[in-house]
Amino acid sequence: MLNQLVKTASCALIAATATMANAQNVQLNSLDGGMTLTGELIEFDGANYQLRTVVGTITVDAFKVECIGEACPSRNDGPVEYSISGSSRLVDSLFADLTTQFGEEIGGAALRSEEDGVSKLLLRNELGEFLAEVSLMGSDSTDGIKQLVDGKSALAVATRPVQPDELATATQAGLGDMSASENQKIFALDGLVAITSQSNPLRAVAEKDLARIFSGTISNWSQIGGPDAPIQLYMRAPDSGTGLIFDELIMSPAGANYSTGINLLETDAELAAAVASDPLGIGITSLASVDDAKVLAIRGVCGIQVPATPFTIKTEEYPLSRRLYAYTGNTVPAQLNRFIQFLETEKAQETIEASGFVSLGESLQGPNEQGLRYLGAVMPTDAEVTLRQLQEMSAELSGADRSSITFRFAFGSSRLDARAQDDIKRLAALLAKEETTNKELLLIGYTDSVGAGRSNRSLSQQRAQQVRNALQQAAPAGSLDRLTIRTLGYGEISPLSCNETENGRRINRRVEVWLRDTVTTSQ
Repeated sequence: MLNQLVKTASCALIAATATMANAQNVQLNSLDGGMTLTGELIEFDGANYQLRTVVGTITVDAFKVECIGEACPSRNDGPVEYSISGSSRLVDSLFADLTTQFGEEIGGAALRSEEDGVSKLLLRNELGEFLAEVSLMGSDSTDGIKQLVDGKSALAVATRPVQPDELATATQAGLGDMSASENQKIFALDGLVAITSQSNPLRAVAEKDLARIFSGTISNWSQIGGPDAPIQLYMRAPDSGTGLIFDELIMSPAGANYSTGINLLETDAELAAAVASDPLGIGITSLASVDDAKVLAIRGVCGIQVPATPFTIKTEEYPLSRRLYAYTGNTVPAQLNRFIQFLETEKAQETIEASGFVSLGESLQGPNEQGLRYLGAVMPTDAEVTLRQLQEMSAELSGADRSSITFRFAFGSSRLDARAQDDIKRLAALLAKEETTNKELLLIGYTDSVGAGRSNRSLSQQRAQQVRNALQQAAPAGSLDRLTIRTLGYGEISPLSCNETENGRRINRRVEVWLRDTVTTSQ
């Protein structure tokens, strides 16, 4: 019981929202009566108590204990009702499963019911006491965010980031800055994919041709190497998460407008089913919703062809990768705040993967699985690349494994972007584990091809050093002492996407994470 309830402060995720000005002793009793802990209450964040005890500072799960003492803060933990709104694929399936698992995580259960056509989950603790009634209101990302702003839901889940007009409306409604880290959580990843029927002979489609296909400029399969037959188009609504991301990455950069002959579907799953049954159809949907359809690889304007795989989506090298978001306002019930923290756990991330989405968990690939970087380096390009540089990079990467954790920076800034800030904490936690003892960590910077080669190499080295500094600040004291950490910069010599497009340049501006045993280090 003690191991289930108590975590050391160095491992806890503490986002303190209430600090006790005059901390006093309190007593924490586990709900089953199996544990009693006394100590000085330092902080309470709505989900965890932090106590100073005779054995040191520890953190206790507030949902599994009763706090006794005058210093105990008000938990606002009476029965509450709140709703989760947003993308139906996320709300009705994934978040229903995650809420059920969350009930088990806190030692209780989440019982599902239907009321007036609305799916509800009744959250109870291990004593069977009622904690919350969670309503699942699946629709689409746009409607989900609107319901959050209107006060009809407490959590909105979306397949795309909040838009500028939504940010302004949320601010006016008193929700604060929805793009700020306290209101925005990236909980998983996904990829938009171009799909056809399994009977279609095409294996890949050019990125530039996607805009021409969905604008109607290309209307026959023979124009892109297929049979002499008309193309049937399938798409989600333009204001859906899928529609907005596809427009941002493909249609708008090409200055293209959607064809009037597109068949619009309500959900990604419906779209995939329609395309799979149509030998002449092509559609854009989520990788998690492909089912029986065939996924086409995306070929960039420079010829680099990237398949949609969990690794290329985690590294965001697949050009149609997207992040999945959870949004809240300024006031969050304690039970919901704890649930949002639960989304980062290994158990929650496993559920995300089982649902067909891509988790944030680390994956590793060896150099032999990284052929794309060498293909991109030798293809005709405006990047300044020499054989000696390629040999130097190959020697450094020999015997190392690349982590899927890849750092990128906010547009036009040297500041790590929203996902990178979370990944810094994730990497710091991974490196604190015993299995990284006697490992060498390589932080390797790359740039796009804009600018002089020498300057880009210097810039990539600086970016790698920025990541190292951020990592050292985030890591618990002494946890990185067992590691050898090196920063390298290779500039523009290893493009993973085409520098001819803005999205391609964004993909190429990165800091990669590599690990290897120190005994294999080249001298």
